[in-house]
Amino acid sequence: MNGRRRALLATAAILVLAVSAAYWTLENPPMDEIDVQPPAAEQLEAVAGTRIFFGHQSVGANVLSGVEDVYAGSTTRAPRIVETTEPPAEDGGFIAHAYLGVNGDPYSKIADFTRILDGPMGERVDVALLKFCYLDVTASSDVPAVFDAYAHAMSELAWRHPDIRFLYTTVPLTTDPSWRANLKALVGRGDQAGPLDNVAREEYNELIRERYGASGALFDVAAVEATLAQRPTSRAEGADRYFVLNRALAADSGHLNALGARAAAGELVRVVAPVAP
Repeated sequence: MNGRRRALLATAAILVLAVSAAYWTLENPPMDEIDVQPPAAEQLEAVAGTRIFFGHQSVGANVLSGVEDVYAGSTTRAPRIVETTEPPAEDGGFIAHAYLGVNGDPYSKIADFTRILDGPMGERVDVALLKFCYLDVTASSDVPAVFDAYAHAMSELAWRHPDIRFLYTTVPLTTDPSWRANLKALVGRGDQAGPLDNVAREEYNELIRERYGASGALFDVAAVEATLAQRPTSRAEGADRYFVLNRALAADSGHLNALGARAAAGELVRVVAPVAP
């Protein structure tokens, strides 16, 4: 590496570190400033008796890990959580869930979700939802095409299964990149967790909100991750406004810690409750 290139990289690294430090201090309150409100008792009771199928990957597992915590202290027992692609044999409410498709390939997840609900599971559940991973929508995605495939599949499923109430979901976000992530991106080794990736997610999420926001059936994962009563974690990239996963809710750049899991699980309960049978 010649001296000029080393100097340029050193200068770029300093700038990256400065920007990263500024991002870390922007609108990310410490954990003890965050107040996660639990669902109401009647909402917990309604969801406990509902039969739900949830297709997801790792952030979905984070959400499910918060369900028991949401029900802690309630007189209502939490719904059973069962990993399966077949309907649970027992009566009563449950959350059946499965890891669908391959991260980075949203079409594979749509195909798996469709196949499962067109099978025996579709005869047994009251509510169903499919949640993409943050890796499914990035700066390299054809965002309108992904949205169109999702919307078409959900419409077809709703037509074939009129007794199921389908919920719709936004795609999760990633945190502001760390200085290490910024340096990796600088040398072409980014992890799809940069500003332009969250810009693409915001584009997708706006399409979801425009289509389903008034339906009363939108589980807005991104809003939970990015928007707190105290401060929304909004950013700008050129003319584009986007949001990031709040570090106080994050276990790493893209997954939820216990507090984030409880916040997301509580929102899921609030969305399911009004459509529960």
